[in-house]
Amino acid sequence: MRTFGIGQVLALAFSPDGQLLAAAGRGGSSVQLIDTSTWEVLRTLEGHTDAVTSVAFGSDGQSLASGSADGTVRLWEVTSGAVRWTSVAAPGPVWSVAVSPTGAVVASGGAGSPGQIKLWAASTGEVVREVEAHPWSVACVAFHPHGDLLASGSWDQKVRLWSVPEGRIVHTLDGHVDHVVSVAFSPGGELVASASVDKTVRLWETATGRPLRTLRGHTAPVLAVTFSPDGTVLVSGGTDQMARLWTVPAGAAAGTLSGHVGWVNAVACHPRTDLVATASEDQSVRVWHLGSGSFVRSIFPRLNWVDRVRFDSEGAVLAARTREGKWFQWDVHTGRLVATPQDKRAAPSPVGVPGGSSPLGGVSRRWVPPSATSPDETWEAVGGADGTVEIRGAATRQVLHTLRGPPERVECVVISPDGTTIASGSWDGTIRLWDVRRRAERAVFAGHTDWVSGLAFSPDGSLLASASRDGVAKLWVVPEDRSI
Repeated sequence: MRTFGIGQVLALAFSPDGQLLAAAGRGGSSVQLIDTSTWEVLRTLEGHTDAVTSVAFGSDGQSLASGSADGTVRLWEVTSGAVRWTSVAAPGPVWSVAVSPTGAVVASGGAGSPGQIKLWAASTGEVVREVEAHPWSVACVAFHPHGDLLASGSWDQKVRLWSVPEGRIVHTLDGHVDHVVSVAFSPGGELVASASVDKTVRLWETATGRPLRTLRGHTAPVLAVTFSPDGTVLVSGGTDQMARLWTVPAGAAAGTLSGHVGWVNAVACHPRTDLVATASEDQSVRVWHLGSGSFVRSIFPRLNWVDRVRFDSEGAVLAARTREGKWFQWDVHTGRLVATPQDKRAAPSPVGVPGGSSPLGGVSRRWVPPSATSPDETWEAVGGADGTVEIRGAATRQVLHTLRGPPERVECVVISPDGTTIASGSWDGTIRLWDVRRRAERAVFAGHTDWVSGLAFSPDGSLLASASRDGVAKLWVVPEDRSI
């Protein structure tokens, strides 16, 4: 099995009252607002045209700033989901946004040489200050709790502290030996933490810029860092798939949060409880108890789900379409992404793969029985709400045989090019292969974490591609039929 993911979670932020968790990421261009009492998606903020890389709530919890790889910063009304304003921040991606403690200013940092910081009036979206902050891209920004300082981290390996009223450098924190990608102030503002591709987290004294501790433990680049609400614990996440806990100010290792199967891209502490959320390229957000390190639950924010998959005529390229109508293409043999929505090649021409089709999942959730017609057009397979797949005569529509699976609604069906196998995808995230001649289940594929919304056989029938609402396309090897 090979997995092709396009819903990686890149950014997290809790609202000031802790009632909402904002999650955003790659593959989709939306922000999901999650109700922390139920852990269900409450609202989706749509408008960006590329991956959302950073999110930050205003101090009143009624507004949310977002930065995107589309080069824009947006400010949203949390209650209605409406956009207050959109401003072009950079010719390239915006890597980070932050909102001042008063909520009056939004800061952004992004790609460029030199790297710029822009300060925006939250009321209008107009630029109030623009600073050439670093010679290279600005990867992260964070406001001091008092709002008078702004920290920035850059690919130039440095952290800088800026006077917000004057736009001048107060301190340059020099010590990292690779890109600085995350910065955070402690709740009281006395400390600054920075995370780097050099695999370390560093603690600095805000007043003097003096280095205090270098925290070593990650075995790969560190991507995110944040303080607990009481300032006694520091949480970091990295490409080693781990989140690590550190005591403050001693910097001693205090535990690990292990469970993700991809890079930990973002971390966020709940403002009023001991919960901490970690976000990963494995498509999930995990919630933990900070004190004990115990796992609470996983959330799959549905930043984008895949509703259709398709092979090219040679079976060498797999294309997957998101619910937004964006196509991605991968090399089947290497798993390498070869075309994106920005590439004109990413929208494939229809390919005449025998075996019928499956309905679009995610465009409308009014369920319609999925069906597929056999290559010789003499019979068809129809999925049922009760988990069955019926084989019917194409001309008469008479039920010839009923294949019975678990009582989970069938979302899509497809027939192999030689007409010997039916594949069905279900609400429970499983895929079943049915032997047409023996009228029996042949294999079960499990791996998706939400309903299967599309299926496609390769032209030679040896591979099966699946699409799902979990934001992942998977490629499965079809087992040989040993009954022949």
